[in-house]
Amino acid sequence: MKFLGYVLRNTARNPIRSTLTIASVAISLFLMTMLVTYLAINNEVRGTVKAYNRIITMSSQGFAQPVPIAEVARIGAMEGIEAASPLLWYGGKYQEETLAFAQFGIDGDTIFKIYDEYSIPPDQLKSFQQDRSGCVIGRKLSAERNLKIGDRIPLKGDIYPFDMNLTVRAIYDGPENRDLRACWFHWEYLEEGLKRDFKGKGAGNAGAVVAKCEDGDSIPSLCKKIDTLSLNSDSPTRTQSEEAFLKMFSEFAGDLRVLIRNVGLAVVFSLLCVSGNAMAMALRERTREVAVLRAIGFGKLLILFLVLAESVFVAVLGGVVGSIGSKFLFDFFDVSRYSAGFLPFFYVSWTTALAGLAVAATIGLLSGIVPAALAVRNSVIDGLRKVV
Repeated sequence: MKFLGYVLRNTARNPIRSTLTIASVAISLFLMTMLVTYLAINNEVRGTVKAYNRIITMSSQGFAQPVPIAEVARIGAMEGIEAASPLLWYGGKYQEETLAFAQFGIDGDTIFKIYDEYSIPPDQLKSFQQDRSGCVIGRKLSAERNLKIGDRIPLKGDIYPFDMNLTVRAIYDGPENRDLRACWFHWEYLEEGLKRDFKGKGAGNAGAVVAKCEDGDSIPSLCKKIDTLSLNSDSPTRTQSEEAFLKMFSEFAGDLRVLIRNVGLAVVFSLLCVSGNAMAMALRERTREVAVLRAIGFGKLLILFLVLAESVFVAVLGGVVGSIGSKFLFDFFDVSRYSAGFLPFFYVSWTTALAGLAVAATIGLLSGIVPAALAVRNSVIDGLRKVV
């Protein structure tokens, strides 16, 4: 604390340079914190779904190839399966919105047995099950679009030619790390509309099949059994646990872990260059001052410490704005509402924020070592002679 005033004064000598350095560190760490948080969220979701013993069956050829609706009944009748439901992505447009929220055609009688972590009032569930054009929406979707029980949700078909006019019959709730912005409607409503108005074009498609197993130990054998039975059919399937399915889904965009690691290393290297250049310029301007400090008795180690303290202070300020700032920003601003269900939630944990702050401090320390070492190497006489 004895030399804090000296360090602060040196930081404020060139406010423009210091501000630009702090901004560079802050912006870079802000972006890196978002990338790291994305990975952490995917890991958290995959880790928590394991306890619910769910499996998902899709076409072995990918999402573009539909799973026949007959698979739902076949899977649901297997020993070890508690319930099964189609999970059909509709992808309709709501009003003038360009970013659709998640919409799934499901079996209203079984879906809440499968996703039993969700809660729904019994009277609302009964009302939904009795109304073929009814739908269930998540609590967050209801709050953000001011939708209430009895409101209409017109959806314009994009993937399917049939437009739907749904009525909100129930609102479900659940853990914060689940998608509370989805809209679930009766699969039969879409199926009947396609058969009636479009000669069955797109009908008979279950999308994927989600099922709940009686226990987790039976999941591998059930997955193998389901795929073996359809192996020689026109629609072979690929069945896996929900955890494995989410992992596969997140890897469609490529190996994000490697990408984010490489981006992080590039960010750290660029920040080292920016901070190192700023410190080198600052010490070049203070060559005579360093010589005077040594002449009046300041040791090399003390001067080295003062220079490193200045460098770390500037970098940590950027870390506070970038990493800690992102923590508070995403605590108040829920960016997951714009992800169309791709991210059920988004928040920066204190672990991630403090890790970013530690990276900032390390950058400040490393970027100041070389300029500080060069500053104390000059002799007092050479330093006093030098004109900057």
